[in-house]
Amino acid sequence: MDTKLLANDFTLEIRGLDLSKPLDDGLFEKIRALWMEHRVVVFKDQTLDDDTLVGFAERFGPLFVHAQSSLLSAKRKEVMELSNLPDAERRTVHDLDWHTDQSYTPKPVFATMLYGVVAPREGGETHFTDLAGAYASMPDALKLRIEGVTAVYSAEPRPKVRETPLTEEERAQIPDCTHPIIRTHPYLGRKAVYLSPLHMASIGDLPEEESASLMAALTAHATQPAHVYRHVWTEGDLVMWDNTSVMHRRTPFPPDMPRHLKRAGFYLPDELAVPF
Repeated sequence: MDTKLLANDFTLEIRGLDLSKPLDDGLFEKIRALWMEHRVVVFKDQTLDDDTLVGFAERFGPLFVHAQSSLLSAKRKEVMELSNLPDAERRTVHDLDWHTDQSYTPKPVFATMLYGVVAPREGGETHFTDLAGAYASMPDALKLRIEGVTAVYSAEPRPKVRETPLTEEERAQIPDCTHPIIRTHPYLGRKAVYLSPLHMASIGDLPEEESASLMAALTAHATQPAHVYRHVWTEGDLVMWDNTSVMHRRTPFPPDMPRHLKRAGFYLPDELAVPF
């Protein structure tokens, strides 16, 4: 196993592993520790099907199943298809603003994995922001404004926020919820700003305009180049990140440029799953 630090040390590239084959417990625990320390891990040159992707994910924790059922693989419901290929039931063809996965649920998904099946030749990158690093470098005045403050997170807080709108049934499964803006890592005790501009409907008891202004200030700080890793997809990449400490976005790409990624994820244990 070879490793290389990327993006100001919060992303680690790993080569020389075949994740389609079983990993011994010692090697698996080393990978888990490296991932939590660095927040984002990139595994290169993988060949995974739905079963092996799910098999790797479930070693970390209880498997996640997305509420948007029409995006789920016909082979494994734990795998989400993000595709603009002609046979996709719900085509993914647009960019996606900064967000943290499932922040709008009472027990958000701990980690997300994306596996590159078809990589676009132009655009369609995934950018990651180190929210732990952003909190550590935050000016004291801004940090004071969010100390002890909560926010309302919503699956659809703004008009046209989703390129594939939720159905009524899906919407009923995910009502709005409240989480602290400063989140503590459940294992490491590390603080991070829990930020998801795509999903944050309001902050504390601030009026709408002040809430939006504070959200913009937090986002501007968190997405400075010093905190961002830009992943250009290559087929066979598996990227895994810690949603307690990282947010991400998808950049635009030509809608006729083939792009197909598979997504899986896992939860924290119930006793650690609610953000604090």
